[in-house]
Amino acid sequence: MEVNKHNFEEYLPRISESISKAEFIAIDTEFTGLSLNDETKNSLFDSVEDRYTKLRQSVQQFTISQIGISAFLKENDKYIAHSYNMYLFPAVFGPVDVRFMIQASSFEFQRQYDFDFNKYVYEGVSFMNEEQEKQLMAFLKRREITAGVERDIDENLVQEVCSEVAEWYTKAEVGESHTVLKNDGTRKLKYNFVFQNELRSRFEGIWTSMDEDRNLVVTKVTPEEGEKVTAKPRTDSSELHRSLTGFRRLFLLLIEQQKPLLGHNMLMDLLLIYDKFHKPLPAHYRDFKTEIHRIFPLIIDTKQISTYMIRKKIDLKFNSTLGGLYKVLSSPLGQQFVIYSPIIAHGEGFENYSHETFLPHEAGYDAYMCGYCFLRLCHIMTFMNIPSTEVVSCTFTRYLNVMKEFHNKVNIIRASVNSVNLAGSDSESQRPLVFVQSKTSSFQLSAYKLAREFSKFGTVDIRLHSRYKALVATGNIFCAKDLVQNYQNDKRMSVQYYSRWKHSPYVRPALLTGIVVSGGLCLWALWYSRKNNT
Repeated sequence: MEVNKHNFEEYLPRISESISKAEFIAIDTEFTGLSLNDETKNSLFDSVEDRYTKLRQSVQQFTISQIGISAFLKENDKYIAHSYNMYLFPAVFGPVDVRFMIQASSFEFQRQYDFDFNKYVYEGVSFMNEEQEKQLMAFLKRREITAGVERDIDENLVQEVCSEVAEWYTKAEVGESHTVLKNDGTRKLKYNFVFQNELRSRFEGIWTSMDEDRNLVVTKVTPEEGEKVTAKPRTDSSELHRSLTGFRRLFLLLIEQQKPLLGHNMLMDLLLIYDKFHKPLPAHYRDFKTEIHRIFPLIIDTKQISTYMIRKKIDLKFNSTLGGLYKVLSSPLGQQFVIYSPIIAHGEGFENYSHETFLPHEAGYDAYMCGYCFLRLCHIMTFMNIPSTEVVSCTFTRYLNVMKEFHNKVNIIRASVNSVNLAGSDSESQRPLVFVQSKTSSFQLSAYKLAREFSKFGTVDIRLHSRYKALVATGNIFCAKDLVQNYQNDKRMSVQYYSRWKHSPYVRPALLTGIVVSGGLCLWALWYSRKNNT
């Protein structure tokens, strides 16, 4: 089901009901960029803190363009998917006017998959985070909107409307009403607020309202009546607030419901969701981890599960990409790899994502594929080593218990570790390092040349210490082993397993300095002792 700013309010109760009744929620996002610059690109040397710092810089500059939510409801022995695809566009009003970057390669990628940029700009649902909402509320409470850029409106039209009201007011009787601005279907809600605010501030003896057709109506009132209606809460500002906060209201519902939250390779998704709907990302990774775990206590990344199953050589011949995983698990082989696999269907009104459809990188469809794959993987993991005669239909609670080792473990791409642990301590670096040293002064090392030469053995990243020394991070132990073995007799350079004590440009000098200092102290103590004895 496609949701936009025109039908968001209409569909919100249905979306809320889907979330409240769901066993779990799968999400996916599309965004305007991925990497801010060369310094923020992924590296095998990155610690979890390093990667968070890099991603934080990027997330602060880019924004979400589309979000998908797929709620999976249990009905008897079936799982029914309610999938929603929403274009999002940042709210713009008063002090809330974000600036964001666009990375050409990201838009080019989205264009390949028929991303509708017109819907994104013209029909995107508004959103903001908590800090921006506070700014908006303070702005609305002041009941004044300055002219110019902040209110982004045709000032000539404002003057025309005010002149029309002034002319009508001199002839009107108390209680008489007049329509001054008819709804032509294009005027935005925030413009209604601006016009009403302007008229109420200029004319003490009138009141403004919107009729059933969203036309702007002015009514002449007595000064006493004017004071009474002015003291009442402004329904127009409340309506404007709801419209501008938009998707944030749905985000708060997700927090309130505390359902298991799923994604595929979802670290970037989580950072974007946090920054755009919750609060600006904190400076430190540990603070982000604490808060994201508080608002979403159970997060599961299907990339972690599929990678684990590939390492265990489970014979399904799938890769760990979401599209590849879905194609295998939705095939007859994937569905019958273990009998009594759960039945998964689309809910009534959600048939756009039928099994004959394949719409990768549409956020709603990716969210659905993620939830679908999760259920299939749960069933395979639950009954993997159990005789077929003992396989039965399974409860969702049992699936969650079987997947406990994947709870709150989120995949991290090309870093020193394979995952982050949002509910505990992160693991130490798992990437083998090798040390490269030139054997002759005539052979100088180049990061580009080393990467090109070593890449045939696997994934590598290079960090030069000097023109003659370099540290190489490898994707796995096999790559490191092949490098060491293949360059044993190389005449240009030596390649060895990295030893921090032996090869670090900081540890070894510090160790030697410590030896010299401690040796000197020992000699001084010996001399001082002999002097006292004599």
